[in-house]
Amino acid sequence: MLQSGSRRWWLLLIILGVMGLHAWLTWSMASLLTDMQPSDTSGIKPMEATAMSELKLSDPPVAAPAPAKPRASPKASRKRQPKPPAPTASAPEPAPPPPDEGASASETAEAAVAVAEASSAPEPTASEPMPVVSSASAPSTPTGPPFVWPLATRVSYKVRGYFRGDVHGNAKVEWVRQGMDYQVRVDTTIGPSFAPIGSWNLISAGTITPEGLSPKRFEQVNRLLIKTSPPRTVVFNDQDVVLDSGEKLQRIPGMQDAASQFIQLSYQFIMQPDLLRPGNTIYIPLALPKRLEIIAYDVIGEEMLDTPIGKVPTFHVKPRKMSTEGGVLPVEIWFAPGLQYLPVRIMVRANDKSYMDLQMERAPEQAPELLGQ
Repeated sequence: MLQSGSRRWWLLLIILGVMGLHAWLTWSMASLLTDMQPSDTSGIKPMEATAMSELKLSDPPVAAPAPAKPRASPKASRKRQPKPPAPTASAPEPAPPPPDEGASASETAEAAVAVAEASSAPEPTASEPMPVVSSASAPSTPTGPPFVWPLATRVSYKVRGYFRGDVHGNAKVEWVRQGMDYQVRVDTTIGPSFAPIGSWNLISAGTITPEGLSPKRFEQVNRLLIKTSPPRTVVFNDQDVVLDSGEKLQRIPGMQDAASQFIQLSYQFIMQPDLLRPGNTIYIPLALPKRLEIIAYDVIGEEMLDTPIGKVPTFHVKPRKMSTEGGVLPVEIWFAPGLQYLPVRIMVRANDKSYMDLQMERAPEQAPELLGQ
């Protein structure tokens, strides 16, 4: 009798254990499926990408011609303007260096103002001496068609790297435009697509201006297995930016975010190809979820990359110094003039041993501007 009762207790415990296991598996799967859906807390409504076709290698695009200046009236032309004194020859002042990693957010903002003012200095007049650039180091003059913002563009990458072991995955940088509004998405997935280990998703939304991209909102979402972090955000107002912590800092002209910087750099190189002279430095103020950074990108030189579409000439651009605080990592970029200066390789480094190498896995895709849009 006692043995029969013990058996029943054991049987009941087994049944309860199986039911508990099924409940746990069901909850885990539901959590996973929920995490795979777009976050309801996102403040950015995704734009639908237009059907795209393969982008071919071609001559680099050129800046669209500036509108003709209105002619001065005859009466105004008769007024003689005083002749400015001839400037004395002197070495150009170097651009202010980026701040130290230990600088406070307010000090970083002040340094960003100095960089913005230096980068917006007027061009030298015809009477001023110009620096001599050897033909060997200067990029060739582009002869392609005038640049027009496309409706959609996508660059897909294979990811290889090392972080406590070999890392494999996929990534893409995608641009979508509706009117003068834009979105840039940078999506990186580690592990097989059917069972990813983790992902890193960035999205920038804003408007297009004559100076390039003007972000309005940035979001970053990290996923690890079934755990999804809340979106880390940056809100761009007219005069200030609001970091993820709620801290408000001064907005600097030309300020970008971690996603828009890729397209903004491409646009700057289209408008000013001479920026890609080896030895040049491009400064970009970035608003990141936890702080401001001023990135000094040094132009290393021209490199030929082997890609699935053949050998592609690129320019290697490398950050001089950038902190790793708050998950912000140094990013080296290879821009291809023959593919509209798109980034065809991106190297993300955490330290000397840990890195992710994103290399273009097929031809970029694009939906060009259509007549009347």
